Amino acid sequence: MYTHEEIAPGIYQFRFYDDKRGIGFNQYLVAADEPALVSTGASTGFDALWAALSEVLEDPARLRYLVVPHFEADEAGALGPFLTRCTAAQPVCAAVAARQIVGFGLSGDPLVVGEGDRLDLGSHALRFSLVPWEMHLWEGLVAFEERHGVLLSSDLFGQRLDPTGERPADLPAATAPMTTGSIPVRALRDQVYARLLPLGVRLVAPGHGFAFAPDGGLGDLAARVEAATPVAG
Repeated sequence: MYTHEEIAPGIYQFRFYDDKRGIGFNQYLVAADEPALVSTGASTGFDALWAALSEVLEDPARLRYLVVPHFEADEAGALGPFLTRCTAAQPVCAAVAARQIVGFGLSGDPLVVGEGDRLDLGSHALRFSLVPWEMHLWEGLVAFEERHGVLLSSDLFGQRLDPTGERPADLPAATAPMTTGSIPVRALRDQVYARLLPLGVRLVAPGHGFAFAPDGGLGDLAARVEAATPVAG
């Protein structure tokens, strides 16, 4: 079900493609001194993901952090099973998702992070930026791995493509529908782009589709996304 690939030193993409739905799903393991999983996947895929993680981490019960970009089934659906097996693990999320995690009885002590907050994992480090894609356009997050310049971008710059298949010639254009669908207001997208530009992103690792280096930088990628997006009229 899952395949995996090391996309940067110590950072692994785990992915599978759902043919019936026409969309792929990615989770990311930061195999640091204190390992972190970015996105848990859905509960139905937990056993398969656990088995795949075991091929890299040996004992996934060592996971220390479970990063939830936003509270949705493909990002947090397996949070409960992971917390049951990973007794030292703590959810990491923005304030809105934290209320859901506590309210649904998944964890009483999620680590709530805000704009620019940093989580030191030892050999790696995550910096967080807020993104308005929870319900009512409230704030969720993306994570940036500082040592290797990897933006773990969730739905931002995602694509409805099979990441084990052939990469399209114009990948930035393929990222436009999911990016604009997850943040449907142009002014809000511009705010997100502005916060991410100074980070020095070298690799974009979305929750769907291919991980890729943004030719011309993140600013050029954002411009191409917007150019490929019809103007509402």
